[in-house]
Amino acid sequence: MRSPRTRLVALSVALVALAALAAAAPKEKTKRGDIIWTHPGFTDLGVESIALLPVASFDNNFKSEKTVELLLGQSLKPSGYRWISPMVAKEMIRSSLGEGGLAALDQEIVKTGRVDSVTAGRICRALRATAVLAARVDLFEQTQVEWNQGGKPSTTVQVRAALVDSAGRLLWSASGSETGEGPYHDPNATTMGVKSSGLNTEPITGQGGAPSFEEVATRLLARWADHFPAHRSAAAASAPAPPPASPAPSAAPAYKP
Repeated sequence: MRSPRTRLVALSVALVALAALAAAAPKEKTKRGDIIWTHPGFTDLGVESIALLPVASFDNNFKSEKTVELLLGQSLKPSGYRWISPMVAKEMIRSSLGEGGLAALDQEIVKTGRVDSVTAGRICRALRATAVLAARVDLFEQTQVEWNQGGKPSTTVQVRAALVDSAGRLLWSASGSETGEGPYHDPNATTMGVKSSGLNTEPITGQGGAPSFEEVATRLLARWADHFPAHRSAAAASAPAPPPASPAPSAAPAYKP
Protein backbone atom coordinates (compact mmCIF):
# COMPACT_ATOMS: atom_id res chain seq x y z
CA MET A 1 0.00 0.00 0.00
CA ARG A 2 1.28 3.45 -0.88
CA SER A 3 2.08 5.79 1.97
CA PRO A 4 0.30 9.19 2.16
CA ARG A 5 3.61 10.84 1.21
CA THR A 6 3.91 8.68 -1.93
CA ARG A 7 0.33 9.46 -2.96
CA LEU A 8 0.95 13.18 -2.44
CA VAL A 9 4.08 13.07 -4.64
CA ALA A 10 2.18 11.18 -7.34
CA LEU A 11 -0.64 13.74 -7.24
CA SER A 12 1.85 16.62 -7.52
CA VAL A 13 3.50 15.00 -10.53
CA ALA A 14 0.10 14.53 -12.19
CA LEU A 15 -0.84 18.18 -11.62
CA VAL A 16 2.48 19.34 -13.08
CA ALA A 17 1.90 17.12 -16.11
CA LEU A 18 -1.59 18.56 -16.64
CA ALA A 19 -0.24 22.11 -16.38
CA ALA A 20 2.43 21.28 -18.94
CA LEU A 21 -0.19 19.89 -21.32
CA ALA A 22 -2.29 23.04 -20.96
CA ALA A 23 0.73 25.22 -21.66
CA ALA A 24 1.58 23.15 -24.69
CA ALA A 25 -1.93 23.42 -26.17
CA PRO A 26 -1.68 24.57 -29.78
CA LYS A 27 -2.00 28.29 -30.38
CA GLU A 28 -3.19 29.64 -33.69
CA LYS A 29 -0.81 32.03 -35.43
CA THR A 30 -2.37 34.25 -38.05
CA LYS A 31 -0.70 35.34 -41.27
CA ARG A 32 0.10 38.70 -39.69
CA GLY A 33 1.88 37.09 -36.72
CA ASP A 34 -0.86 37.38 -34.09
CA ILE A 35 -0.88 34.54 -31.56
CA ILE A 36 -4.43 33.54 -30.63
CA TRP A 37 -5.59 30.69 -28.39
CA THR A 38 -9.11 29.46 -27.59
CA HIS A 39 -10.08 26.97 -24.88
CA PRO A 40 -10.97 23.71 -26.70
CA GLY A 41 -14.17 23.34 -24.64
CA PHE A 42 -15.26 26.98 -24.91
CA THR A 43 -18.73 26.26 -26.34
CA ASP A 44 -19.61 24.04 -23.37
CA LEU A 45 -18.56 26.50 -20.64
CA GLY A 46 -21.73 28.61 -20.75
CA VAL A 47 -20.33 32.09 -21.28
CA GLU A 48 -23.26 34.54 -21.43
CA SER A 49 -21.92 37.91 -20.33
CA ILE A 50 -18.46 39.49 -20.59
CA ALA A 51 -17.12 42.57 -18.81
CA LEU A 52 -14.50 44.50 -20.75
CA LEU A 53 -12.22 45.84 -18.03
CA PRO A 54 -10.45 49.20 -18.23
CA VAL A 55 -7.44 48.76 -20.49
CA ALA A 56 -4.00 49.11 -18.85
CA SER A 57 -0.62 50.28 -20.14
CA PHE A 58 2.92 50.35 -18.78
CA ASP A 59 3.17 54.15 -19.04
CA ASN A 60 -0.43 54.97 -18.02
CA ASN A 61 -1.02 56.43 -21.48
CA PHE A 62 -4.61 57.65 -21.32
CA LYS A 63 -4.94 58.06 -25.09
CA SER A 64 -3.70 54.55 -25.87
CA GLU A 65 -5.90 52.96 -23.18
CA LYS A 66 -9.09 54.73 -24.28
CA THR A 67 -8.42 54.12 -27.98
CA VAL A 68 -7.99 50.36 -27.45
CA GLU A 69 -10.98 50.20 -25.08
CA LEU A 70 -13.27 51.78 -27.67
CA LEU A 71 -12.04 49.82 -30.68
CA LEU A 72 -11.83 46.47 -28.88
CA GLY A 73 -15.38 46.86 -27.65
CA GLN A 74 -16.61 47.77 -31.13
CA SER A 75 -14.77 44.86 -32.72
CA LEU A 76 -16.15 42.21 -30.36
CA LYS A 77 -19.69 43.52 -29.85
CA PRO A 78 -21.14 41.47 -32.77
CA SER A 79 -20.05 38.24 -31.02
CA GLY A 80 -23.47 38.09 -29.35
CA TYR A 81 -22.66 38.27 -25.61
CA ARG A 82 -24.09 40.71 -23.10
CA TRP A 83 -21.23 43.18 -22.71
CA ILE A 84 -20.41 45.39 -19.73
CA SER A 85 -18.47 48.48 -20.79
CA PRO A 86 -15.15 49.49 -19.19
CA MET A 87 -16.72 52.61 -17.67
CA VAL A 88 -19.53 50.65 -16.00
CA ALA A 89 -17.10 47.91 -14.93
CA LYS A 90 -14.81 50.50 -13.34
CA GLU A 91 -17.59 52.05 -11.28
CA MET A 92 -18.98 48.68 -10.18
CA ILE A 93 -15.52 47.47 -9.10
CA ARG A 94 -14.89 50.71 -7.24
CA SER A 95 -18.26 50.40 -5.49
CA SER A 96 -17.71 46.75 -4.54
CA LEU A 97 -13.95 46.56 -3.89
CA GLY A 98 -12.97 50.19 -3.33
CA GLU A 99 -10.18 52.25 -4.89
CA GLY A 100 -7.61 49.80 -3.55
CA GLY A 101 -9.23 46.88 -5.36
CA LEU A 102 -9.42 48.89 -8.58
CA ALA A 103 -5.74 49.88 -8.34
CA ALA A 104 -4.69 46.30 -7.55
CA LEU A 105 -6.58 45.04 -10.61
CA ASP A 106 -4.86 47.58 -12.85
CA GLN A 107 -1.44 46.59 -11.51
CA GLU A 108 -2.23 42.91 -12.08
CA ILE A 109 -3.16 43.53 -15.72
CA VAL A 110 -0.03 45.63 -16.25
CA LYS A 111 2.11 42.87 -14.76
CA THR A 112 0.60 39.79 -16.43
CA GLY A 113 -1.72 41.03 -19.17
CA ARG A 114 -4.71 39.20 -17.65
CA VAL A 115 -6.77 38.65 -14.50
CA ASP A 116 -5.45 35.73 -12.46
CA SER A 117 -7.58 32.77 -11.43
CA VAL A 118 -8.00 33.97 -7.84
CA THR A 119 -9.05 37.52 -8.72
CA ALA A 120 -11.34 36.47 -11.58
CA GLY A 121 -14.06 34.99 -9.36
CA ARG A 122 -14.20 38.07 -7.14
CA ILE A 123 -14.35 40.45 -10.12
CA CYS A 124 -17.00 38.39 -11.92
CA ARG A 125 -19.18 38.38 -8.81
CA ALA A 126 -18.80 42.15 -8.42
CA LEU A 127 -19.76 42.69 -12.07
CA ARG A 128 -22.38 39.90 -12.28
CA ALA A 129 -20.59 38.64 -15.38
CA THR A 130 -19.66 35.16 -16.59
CA ALA A 131 -16.18 36.25 -17.69
CA VAL A 132 -13.87 39.27 -17.79
CA LEU A 133 -11.75 40.45 -20.70
CA ALA A 134 -8.53 42.27 -19.82
CA ALA A 135 -6.24 44.07 -22.29
CA ARG A 136 -2.83 45.71 -22.03
CA VAL A 137 -1.23 48.12 -24.48
CA ASP A 138 2.40 47.11 -24.94
CA LEU A 139 3.37 49.62 -27.63
CA PHE A 140 1.70 52.76 -28.96
CA GLU A 141 4.32 54.52 -31.03
CA GLN A 142 4.38 56.94 -33.94
CA THR A 143 7.42 57.99 -35.94
CA GLN A 144 7.24 61.07 -38.15
CA VAL A 145 9.88 62.04 -40.70
CA GLU A 146 11.50 65.48 -40.41
CA TRP A 147 10.88 67.86 -43.29
CA ASN A 148 14.52 67.67 -44.43
CA GLN A 149 14.82 63.86 -44.21
CA GLY A 150 13.75 60.99 -46.46
CA GLY A 151 11.80 57.92 -45.35
CA LYS A 152 8.35 56.63 -44.45
CA PRO A 153 6.52 57.75 -41.29
CA SER A 154 4.96 54.90 -39.34
CA THR A 155 2.58 54.03 -36.51
CA THR A 156 2.79 50.83 -34.44
CA VAL A 157 0.24 49.40 -32.00
CA GLN A 158 0.94 46.27 -29.94
CA VAL A 159 -1.67 44.79 -27.60
CA ARG A 160 -2.39 41.61 -25.65
CA ALA A 161 -5.72 40.46 -24.24
CA ALA A 162 -7.09 37.55 -22.20
CA LEU A 163 -10.58 36.31 -21.35
CA VAL A 164 -10.98 34.54 -17.97
CA ASP A 165 -14.20 33.12 -16.54
CA SER A 166 -15.51 33.18 -12.97
CA ALA A 167 -13.87 29.80 -12.26
CA GLY A 168 -10.46 31.25 -13.16
CA ARG A 169 -10.13 29.39 -16.47
CA LEU A 170 -8.34 31.08 -19.34
CA LEU A 171 -10.85 30.92 -22.20
CA TRP A 172 -9.21 33.00 -24.93
CA SER A 173 -6.05 35.00 -25.41
CA ALA A 174 -4.50 37.09 -28.16
CA SER A 175 -1.34 39.08 -28.68
CA GLY A 176 0.01 40.83 -31.71
CA SER A 177 0.98 44.09 -33.34
CA GLU A 178 0.18 46.14 -36.41
CA THR A 179 2.35 48.75 -38.15
CA GLY A 180 1.05 51.20 -40.71
CA GLU A 181 3.28 53.30 -42.94
CA GLY A 182 2.58 56.63 -44.54
CA PRO A 183 3.79 57.70 -48.00
CA TYR A 184 7.51 58.15 -48.64
CA HIS A 185 8.69 61.56 -47.51
CA ASP A 186 10.87 63.31 -50.09
CA PRO A 187 13.22 65.89 -48.55
CA ASN A 188 13.39 67.67 -51.91
CA ALA A 189 9.63 68.14 -52.25
CA THR A 190 8.35 71.57 -53.20
CA THR A 191 7.72 73.87 -50.24
CA MET A 192 4.14 75.11 -50.00
CA GLY A 193 4.56 77.39 -47.01
CA VAL A 194 6.17 77.84 -43.61
CA LYS A 195 4.93 76.78 -40.18
CA SER A 196 6.12 78.77 -37.17
CA SER A 197 6.37 77.43 -33.63
CA GLY A 198 7.92 79.91 -31.23
CA LEU A 199 11.36 80.77 -32.55
CA ASN A 200 11.41 77.79 -34.91
CA THR A 201 10.17 77.73 -38.47
CA GLU A 202 9.54 74.63 -40.56
CA PRO A 203 8.70 74.34 -44.25
CA ILE A 204 5.35 72.79 -45.20
CA THR A 205 5.57 70.38 -48.12
CA GLY A 206 2.04 68.96 -48.16
CA GLN A 207 3.32 65.37 -47.83
CA GLY A 208 1.38 62.79 -45.86
CA GLY A 209 2.30 61.76 -42.33
CA ALA A 210 2.01 58.56 -40.31
CA PRO A 211 -1.37 56.78 -40.14
CA SER A 212 -3.53 57.54 -37.10
CA PHE A 213 -3.45 55.27 -34.07
CA GLU A 214 -7.16 54.58 -34.58
CA GLU A 215 -6.60 53.34 -38.14
CA VAL A 216 -3.77 51.00 -37.17
CA ALA A 217 -5.44 49.65 -34.00
CA THR A 218 -8.66 49.00 -35.92
CA ARG A 219 -6.86 46.68 -38.34
CA LEU A 220 -5.24 44.73 -35.49
CA LEU A 221 -8.41 44.29 -33.45
CA ALA A 222 -10.56 43.45 -36.47
CA ARG A 223 -8.28 40.46 -37.10
CA TRP A 224 -8.78 39.33 -33.51
CA ALA A 225 -12.55 39.63 -33.83
CA ASP A 226 -12.46 37.06 -36.64
CA HIS A 227 -10.98 34.55 -34.16
CA PHE A 228 -13.10 35.41 -31.10
CA PRO A 229 -15.60 32.60 -30.31
CA ALA A 230 -19.15 33.81 -30.88
CA HIS A 231 -22.03 33.23 -28.49
CA ARG A 232 -24.14 30.21 -29.32
CA SER A 233 -27.03 32.36 -30.56
CA ALA A 234 -24.79 34.47 -32.82
CA ALA A 235 -23.04 31.38 -34.15
CA ALA A 236 -26.37 29.74 -34.96
CA ALA A 237 -27.66 32.88 -36.69
CA SER A 238 -24.56 33.11 -38.89
CA ALA A 239 -24.52 29.42 -39.81
CA PRO A 240 -25.39 28.78 -43.45
CA ALA A 241 -28.91 27.56 -44.07
CA PRO A 242 -29.17 23.86 -44.96
CA PRO A 243 -29.83 23.16 -48.65
CA PRO A 244 -33.48 22.61 -49.56
CA ALA A 245 -34.59 19.02 -49.42
CA SER A 246 -34.96 17.30 -52.75
CA PRO A 247 -38.59 16.58 -53.70
CA ALA A 248 -39.71 13.02 -53.05
CA PRO A 249 -39.70 10.95 -56.24
CA SER A 250 -43.17 10.39 -57.65
CA ALA A 251 -44.53 6.86 -57.60
CA ALA A 252 -43.87 4.91 -60.80
CA PRO A 253 -47.02 4.12 -62.81
CA ALA A 254 -48.32 0.62 -62.36
CA TYR A 255 -47.18 -1.80 -65.03
CA LYS A 256 -49.93 -2.89 -67.39
CA PRO A 257 -49.18 -5.80 -69.68
